[in-house]
Amino acid sequence: MNVRDIVAPNPGPFTLDGTRTYLIGDEIVLDPGPAIDAHVRAIAEAMPRLRTILITHRHGDHAPAAIPLKRMTGAQIAAPAGVLDDVDRRVADGDVVDGLEVIATPGHTREHVCYLTSDGELFTGDTILGAGTTTIFPPDGDMGDYLRSLRKLRARHPRRIFPAHGPTRDDAVALIDEYIAHRMEREQQVVAALAAGARTTAELRERIYPDLDPRLRSAAEIQITAHLTKLIEEGRVQWP
Repeated sequence: MNVRDIVAPNPGPFTLDGTRTYLIGDEIVLDPGPAIDAHVRAIAEAMPRLRTILITHRHGDHAPAAIPLKRMTGAQIAAPAGVLDDVDRRVADGDVVDGLEVIATPGHTREHVCYLTSDGELFTGDTILGAGTTTIFPPDGDMGDYLRSLRKLRARHPRRIFPAHGPTRDDAVALIDEYIAHRMEREQQVVAALAAGARTTAELRERIYPDLDPRLRSAAEIQITAHLTKLIEEGRVQWP
């Protein structure tokens, strides 16, 4: 399957070099991205035969361009529940859309889905990035769900990962293993910091991320909260 991408002009600390909109064959666009006029025009010009617009989740750097793109091309929008109002098809786990299997992967958001081809090419949205790690922001994001989603994807033995941010990865299973190992290591750091006497998220952050850029402290504390919530639900720690 021929896969190209157009990177939206929205670089940032969470989007890396920008959101990658994937052009799959001649008729499918996946995660059209933000509603930036130049980006929407670039997609439409690159896909004159566009028929289907697939979306992984509702965030503003992934879904909004679907609406103007539909108006320009007449393409149909397929997305999970909770993503946009003007949708032609609601997708759920196990559905197949234009040859791509829908895999429910809650964690980053409740409704997040990934798309898998029969050749093992996996479009991961924000569940797995090409560089760094994704963010889990409670209450919409859920660390327990996220880890279950990672293991679910690994069980499918994908060959290649096309992430929404960062480069394509040909080491799909190894990358998923790294993601799981990273979250398990962070979880153990939270448990250890609590055992050492940390009693606030700020104290946990200081122990776990001692040299963190001050601009990232708030995000780090939210990630710690996601791990804490999972540990509390499992009865493994008490808080505060």
